[in-house]
Amino acid sequence: MRSFAEASAGEWIDVAGGVAGYCGEGSPVNAVKGMSRAPVREELDQIIRFYFDRKMDALIEVAPWVEEASAALLQSCGFERVAVEDVMAQRSSAMERVEGVEECRDPEAWARLMSHSFFGGISELSMAVGRTIFHLGGSRSFGIWRDGEMVAGANILYPSGVALFAGDGTLQAHRGQGLQQRLIRDRMCLAFQAGSEWMHAEVEPGGGSQRNYQRCGFTVAYSRMHYRKPFPA
Repeated sequence: MRSFAEASAGEWIDVAGGVAGYCGEGSPVNAVKGMSRAPVREELDQIIRFYFDRKMDALIEVAPWVEEASAALLQSCGFERVAVEDVMAQRSSAMERVEGVEECRDPEAWARLMSHSFFGGISELSMAVGRTIFHLGGSRSFGIWRDGEMVAGANILYPSGVALFAGDGTLQAHRGQGLQQRLIRDRMCLAFQAGSEWMHAEVEPGGGSQRNYQRCGFTVAYSRMHYRKPFPA
């Protein structure tokens, strides 16, 4: 989160062992991530001020052990649970590289793919998010091309030495062809070569990405809850 905010020329504060990040107006990654313990009331007030000063909702993502210790306080401060995502994980092991997967070295091509895959089209915001993901420190982006067009892509980076698989996107017309699974397996090889013991990804429960990660041997490590306090109208 800290790296993402820095790459976006944004801002962040450390809180409860995690980071509250602001990556620009309307960015879908504006949230508190990585809290390792339950926040106290003063820290929640700090989070609320951080986001309300920027005229936006305060969004906090919490792991189960943090939620168990802080749910009552979050609710008393006006936060409501609004979403859940599953963290999929697997130990790395020796793998073969996947034929047809190539490293993407064009940030604009990468941003266009992310825009169409996640935002339904190109906008200034979607292109900015795509470029930021591409340029994150230590990250590498990969794709599969058809007739000169990148039709599927994915990213790998290594926060704290653990391989994070992110940015899995496929153009609508090319879904259902196993392209994401090929990108997952290729990154599994890269993670092992990089010396990462663990690999993980964050997915929507019950979605296509979760099924593809399960087909590649990943299992749900835990579910992460999202709590939101709306900015006053």
